[in-house]
Amino acid sequence: MRFKYLLIPMILLLLAANSFAAEREMFGIGMLAGDTDGITGKYKLKNSRASDVSFGSETTGDNGSLIYGDYLFYQYDFIKAQEGNRRLYFGGGAQNTTYSEDGGKNKGDMFGLRFPVGNEHLFWKSSSDAFLELVPVLSSTPGSKFQLGGGIGIKFFF
Repeated sequence: MRFKYLLIPMILLLLAANSFAAEREMFGIGMLAGDTDGITGKYKLKNSRASDVSFGSETTGDNGSLIYGDYLFYQYDFIKAQEGNRRLYFGGGAQNTTYSEDGGKNKGDMFGLRFPVGNEHLFWKSSSDAFLELVPVLSSTPGSKFQLGGGIGIKFFF
């Protein structure tokens, strides 16, 4: 059921991707599963930096939708791979979660600062990557609390 709500934005992002990509394989789009299920996009700024955004719905039991943006730094050759390229990434960003009741009423928002750390595997023979990440989040509204999230996903670059 949730996938139906993600399909239209994913199609729109795919159509708009060519306008964002200045050269081949600069923009990637894919799916993310974990404490948040949704669509994720990445724009490579330089060889060692990228901008990452995602939106989707929480899977932690609350009825919430989440959007975040991160600025990422890459560390190459930290982990050796037989085929392809693995790289460690870390960064910082912000997220906003909107909770709603079953009737669709807005129950409240929660803002947080994110500090993602992950491992990404780039496949040589295709324009795709797979990733696994852990994300400590410091939420500041409505009250301060610390959360630990994570996810696994895949992106296709063009």
